[in-house]
Amino acid sequence: MSDEERSQQPDSQPTTEPSGADSQPAPAEPASEKPAAPAEQPAVAAEKPAAPTEAPTAADEKPAAGASKPAPASAAADPASAADAAPAAAGDAAAKPKVKPEGAAKPAAAAKPAAADGEAKPAAPAKKAPPKKEAPPPNPRTIAAKELADQIAATISASFGQEVVEETGAAQFKSMVRVRKDRWHDVFAMLKDHESWKFNYIEMMAGTDYKDYIEIVAFVQSTELGHSVLLKTRTDRENASVPSLVSVHPGVNWEEREIYDLLGVTFTNHPDLRRIMMWEGFKGHPLRKDYTPWEGEEDPDVAE
Repeated sequence: MSDEERSQQPDSQPTTEPSGADSQPAPAEPASEKPAAPAEQPAVAAEKPAAPTEAPTAADEKPAAGASKPAPASAAADPASAADAAPAAAGDAAAKPKVKPEGAAKPAAAAKPAAADGEAKPAAPAKKAPPKKEAPPPNPRTIAAKELADQIAATISASFGQEVVEETGAAQFKSMVRVRKDRWHDVFAMLKDHESWKFNYIEMMAGTDYKDYIEIVAFVQSTELGHSVLLKTRTDRENASVPSLVSVHPGVNWEEREIYDLLGVTFTNHPDLRRIMMWEGFKGHPLRKDYTPWEGEEDPDVAE
């Protein structure tokens, strides 16, 4: 290049260079530090995959047993190990059973189709009634006792009239005949001497107080023929009285005295009708349902 050409070029660049060491440009350190940035970026990338492992644990109330612990920070510094640990942590999180949060709404049940207007609902099937138990067959002993009672009642009716027999039946397999009280003595006298019956022995005689009447019963048997019957009669509670049987069966002397003493039934024509258990002057009859020991007397417990 000639001197003329050089003189024509603009003075855009400095012609003089700075001198000295301080004037020289500094070494290109930023150019050497820039390659180190990629080495730190994998660490940031390795830390981000660990976030999904923390998200399920935040939702779960209690971590499942055997869950793997998060990798230490030193492992995250290695990009290769961090990349391998990320899929493993994601697999552990998927394997954990998810616990339903409390208060979660259950899926609604499918609604039943509504019946058409005017369409009647089908009636529920009616339950079958249990089969009725058949009545047990009659006891042969009861049948035999009733037949015997009817035969005895027929004998009584033939002697004194049908109106004398008030009831027939069986009581505990025993024949039973109830007669009017005004024929009480006559019936016993007739049955004692009757050839078909010969009721010559009274086993037991007693009385019972009911609401509207007092009933006298006597178990009579035949020591010769072996059959027996229960004879009954009734009397009013007020002015209760029955004909005495002492003249026919002397053994009932004390039974009639006991019934008189405890129930207040007077046995007409009794040879010695007086109290046998309570003392003379005792007020009332203890086996009456309306009896009270304090009637007309002062209660000793209250007096004390």
